[in-house]
Amino acid sequence: MKVQVEALDSVTKKVEVLLPEEKVVSIRESVYDEVRKNAKIKGFRPGKVPRPIITQYYKEYIEEETRKRMLQDTMWEALKEAKIDPIMEPVADFLEGDKGYTLECEILPEIELPQYKGVEIEAEPVIVTDADVESRIGNMRAFHASFEAKEGEAIAEKGDFVVIKYQGYLNGEPVKQIAAENYPLELGNAMLMPEFENSVIGMKQNEERDIDVPFPDDYPDKDIAGKKITFKVTMKEVKRKVLPEINDEFARDMSYENLDVMNKGVREELIKEREGFRKRELTNKAMEVLLKGVDVPVPKRFLDKRVHGMIEEAQSRYQQQNFSEEEMRSITERMHEDFGKRAEERIKVEIILARIAEKEGFKIEDSEVEERLKTIAQDANKTYNEVKGIYEQYGLIPGVKDQIMEEKAVDFVLENAVVKEKVKEKEEAKEKE
Repeated sequence: MKVQVEALDSVTKKVEVLLPEEKVVSIRESVYDEVRKNAKIKGFRPGKVPRPIITQYYKEYIEEETRKRMLQDTMWEALKEAKIDPIMEPVADFLEGDKGYTLECEILPEIELPQYKGVEIEAEPVIVTDADVESRIGNMRAFHASFEAKEGEAIAEKGDFVVIKYQGYLNGEPVKQIAAENYPLELGNAMLMPEFENSVIGMKQNEERDIDVPFPDDYPDKDIAGKKITFKVTMKEVKRKVLPEINDEFARDMSYENLDVMNKGVREELIKEREGFRKRELTNKAMEVLLKGVDVPVPKRFLDKRVHGMIEEAQSRYQQQNFSEEEMRSITERMHEDFGKRAEERIKVEIILARIAEKEGFKIEDSEVEERLKTIAQDANKTYNEVKGIYEQYGLIPGVKDQIMEEKAVDFVLENAVVKEKVKEKEEAKEKE
């Protein structure tokens, strides 16, 4: 096998692979033998079909399969010999007479790294006040509230939990998609249009009321956008929210030993959360600094694939909103422009971090991959062996290694950064406390 490499540009290399004639013949003969054994042609016994007949009936398949196996048997060996590590599947083009093939490979560009040690960045300090702890516990209390039925002629108020029946009408005709028999609603949580919710407030159990709601022109459902819908509403249940007392018993319900332990635990949780936010903020700002200091060429096919994946993911969410084909096409065009910029910047960051990891000589131990898969398994509520099997089957282990390597590079940049805290905000936080 003879391998030659040509640089097409800073992110693309062309690898020409010439195969020995006997290698190509061997592959073609193995394909022919398989076809001959399995060919079913009227008038001939299996395995006894003459070669000219086999060639006549299966010529295209034999040629296609021969080329396929030429790549399977030799491509990765050729790339190793050429010292090329493509970032995605190469584009193959076969030479005349099947003497070999060429591979167009996109690679990570060689770049002149910016100064990544001592990067100066500013970030918010991590401060958790007593008020923050009280607010979090208040949210926990509200989440675990119970509801009890209001009695007599009690009316629905903000904070109450109600169950309503409604039917929407347009020009006196019922609208099929705007109806519910038992719709639960917590008043005051801004889940519904204000005109509707404000009219429900003040209703009594079993009371009926007509509510006119004008829908905005840009409402997703074009059948009712810009139109006034009349809702016929029946109040079926009215319940008041009952908040639990904040005491040792409540703390135990929240899996803490007592109230003091809960206060301490909630504070630690908030600190951990804000440290996570701070690290993301520091990372984003550090990457912004690094991007300004270097020109990073981005492989085109790699970028296109990334954008396509982002658009497909977004489209799967939009499909649930019943947009027309024209609306979906317009949305997709806007997404392509927006995602294109974001994906390009993200890929540049990945390239910089990969080159930092390479320069610093970072290595990944098998134990690190194992721990990451254990974490993934725990989050997915699966066993380690299940997750490991899936990741090995679908070739996802290299992606896990890339992620770990990238995190190591980010941590290295942050550990060597000069972080300046926003003094004014820090002093204001202390004053509040």
